[in-house]
Amino acid sequence: MAKGYWKKSIGVLTGVLLLSSVLAGCGNSSESATGSGSAGAKGEMVIYDWQNADSFVYKMSEQLAKDYNARKDATTTMKVQHIPGTDRYYPKLNAELAANAGPDVFVSHAAGKLKTYADSGRIMDLTEILNADPEWKKSFTSGAFNLLTFDDKVYAIPTAFATVPLFYNKEIFAKYNLTPPTTYEELKNVIKVLKDNGVTPFAFGAKESWTSALFSEMVANRIGGDEPFNKLMDGTGSWMDPSYIQTGNVMNELRDMGAFPSGFLGLDNTAITNMFKNGEAAMFVMGSWAVGSVEAADSKVKGKVGVAKFPTFEGGKGDLDTWLGQPSYNLVIRANTENKDQALEYIKAWTSNDIQTKLAEENGDIPAVNVKLNKDKVPAVAQELQKEMSDMKGMFIFYDVGLGAKIGDEYNTTIQAILAGQAPEEAFQSLEQFTQDNKE
Repeated sequence: MAKGYWKKSIGVLTGVLLLSSVLAGCGNSSESATGSGSAGAKGEMVIYDWQNADSFVYKMSEQLAKDYNARKDATTTMKVQHIPGTDRYYPKLNAELAANAGPDVFVSHAAGKLKTYADSGRIMDLTEILNADPEWKKSFTSGAFNLLTFDDKVYAIPTAFATVPLFYNKEIFAKYNLTPPTTYEELKNVIKVLKDNGVTPFAFGAKESWTSALFSEMVANRIGGDEPFNKLMDGTGSWMDPSYIQTGNVMNELRDMGAFPSGFLGLDNTAITNMFKNGEAAMFVMGSWAVGSVEAADSKVKGKVGVAKFPTFEGGKGDLDTWLGQPSYNLVIRANTENKDQALEYIKAWTSNDIQTKLAEENGDIPAVNVKLNKDKVPAVAQELQKEMSDMKGMFIFYDVGLGAKIGDEYNTTIQAILAGQAPEEAFQSLEQFTQDNKE
């Protein structure tokens, strides 16, 4: 693990993620759905992503491929293969890359996850490509490449940024005279009122371990502040820090209070997103990529969603204005692709003013390049998120991104195990040993 991600990311992402810097003053998917799954065939360029069929990004990627294939000068056939769920996506991708095969272009998380691919030599160094096109390079927001750069080499192109708020259903909150909680005690009171009235407090699931881990990372930060995770990032920390044990206990307390829906261990990201957008739960702790879903035409909560900061804990060291976030959708080119020019053309299309504007105005994404947006077209919930973030003091990165795939994913499954009944002390002791055994 290369050191320094955290130190670079605070100031950089704080600036990048503020939508105010770009707002203008003016008023069912399956692996066989598209693509063959066997990349590198002559005359064919394959792209992998983890999108579901109902996502805006899914539709955008399909349209880009369709537009390219309709061109008379197209030299390859562009195919997008969607593999929903990172628990399925990464194993398939990793196996193919290990065999020196795989897609021509694929999506990756930043920092430690991406560094694994860079260290393997399986992905293309994009530094010279960026330097050869200074106009393209300078179009990106300041510091956009920091979590995508290792040893001064850029390995991915960002298309959007994400952060994690607490979404809440304004209609449900108003019905029971509730206000967004700013402390854990207030949150427990909100949960009690909702439970007493037969309302599911949180759209929450743990079938995909990252969804429950994301929630727990907010808890851990509010309890221990930045220091415990910072130390883990630079190799001097421990999972036996009291803040992590307490985090496990809090997750169990919330589970036992009935804060999570029945059968949550079997609910994946799609299920919990649908639960919230259908008005079946009052709150949702999820990345800003969910804005597109909750504001979609078929959403029953469209126009009814509010945004709040994750609550603090009495005696905790975390700050209400510290956010969890990262460059969220990064495009990578396989090192030995035979379709370098076409792959680059596809990536540049994602960073064009047209696509970046659509991502922000139609999907509520935080763009990766400097574009001027029509404030009236940006979803109200995205504007509310920007307002909440205007006082941001710092940011920390997703654990499974910052710590790398091996240790980060093990943290995810640790939280999953705790929610399934394993004692927090035992679970974190196992994670501590795993980390010691797998340090780079």
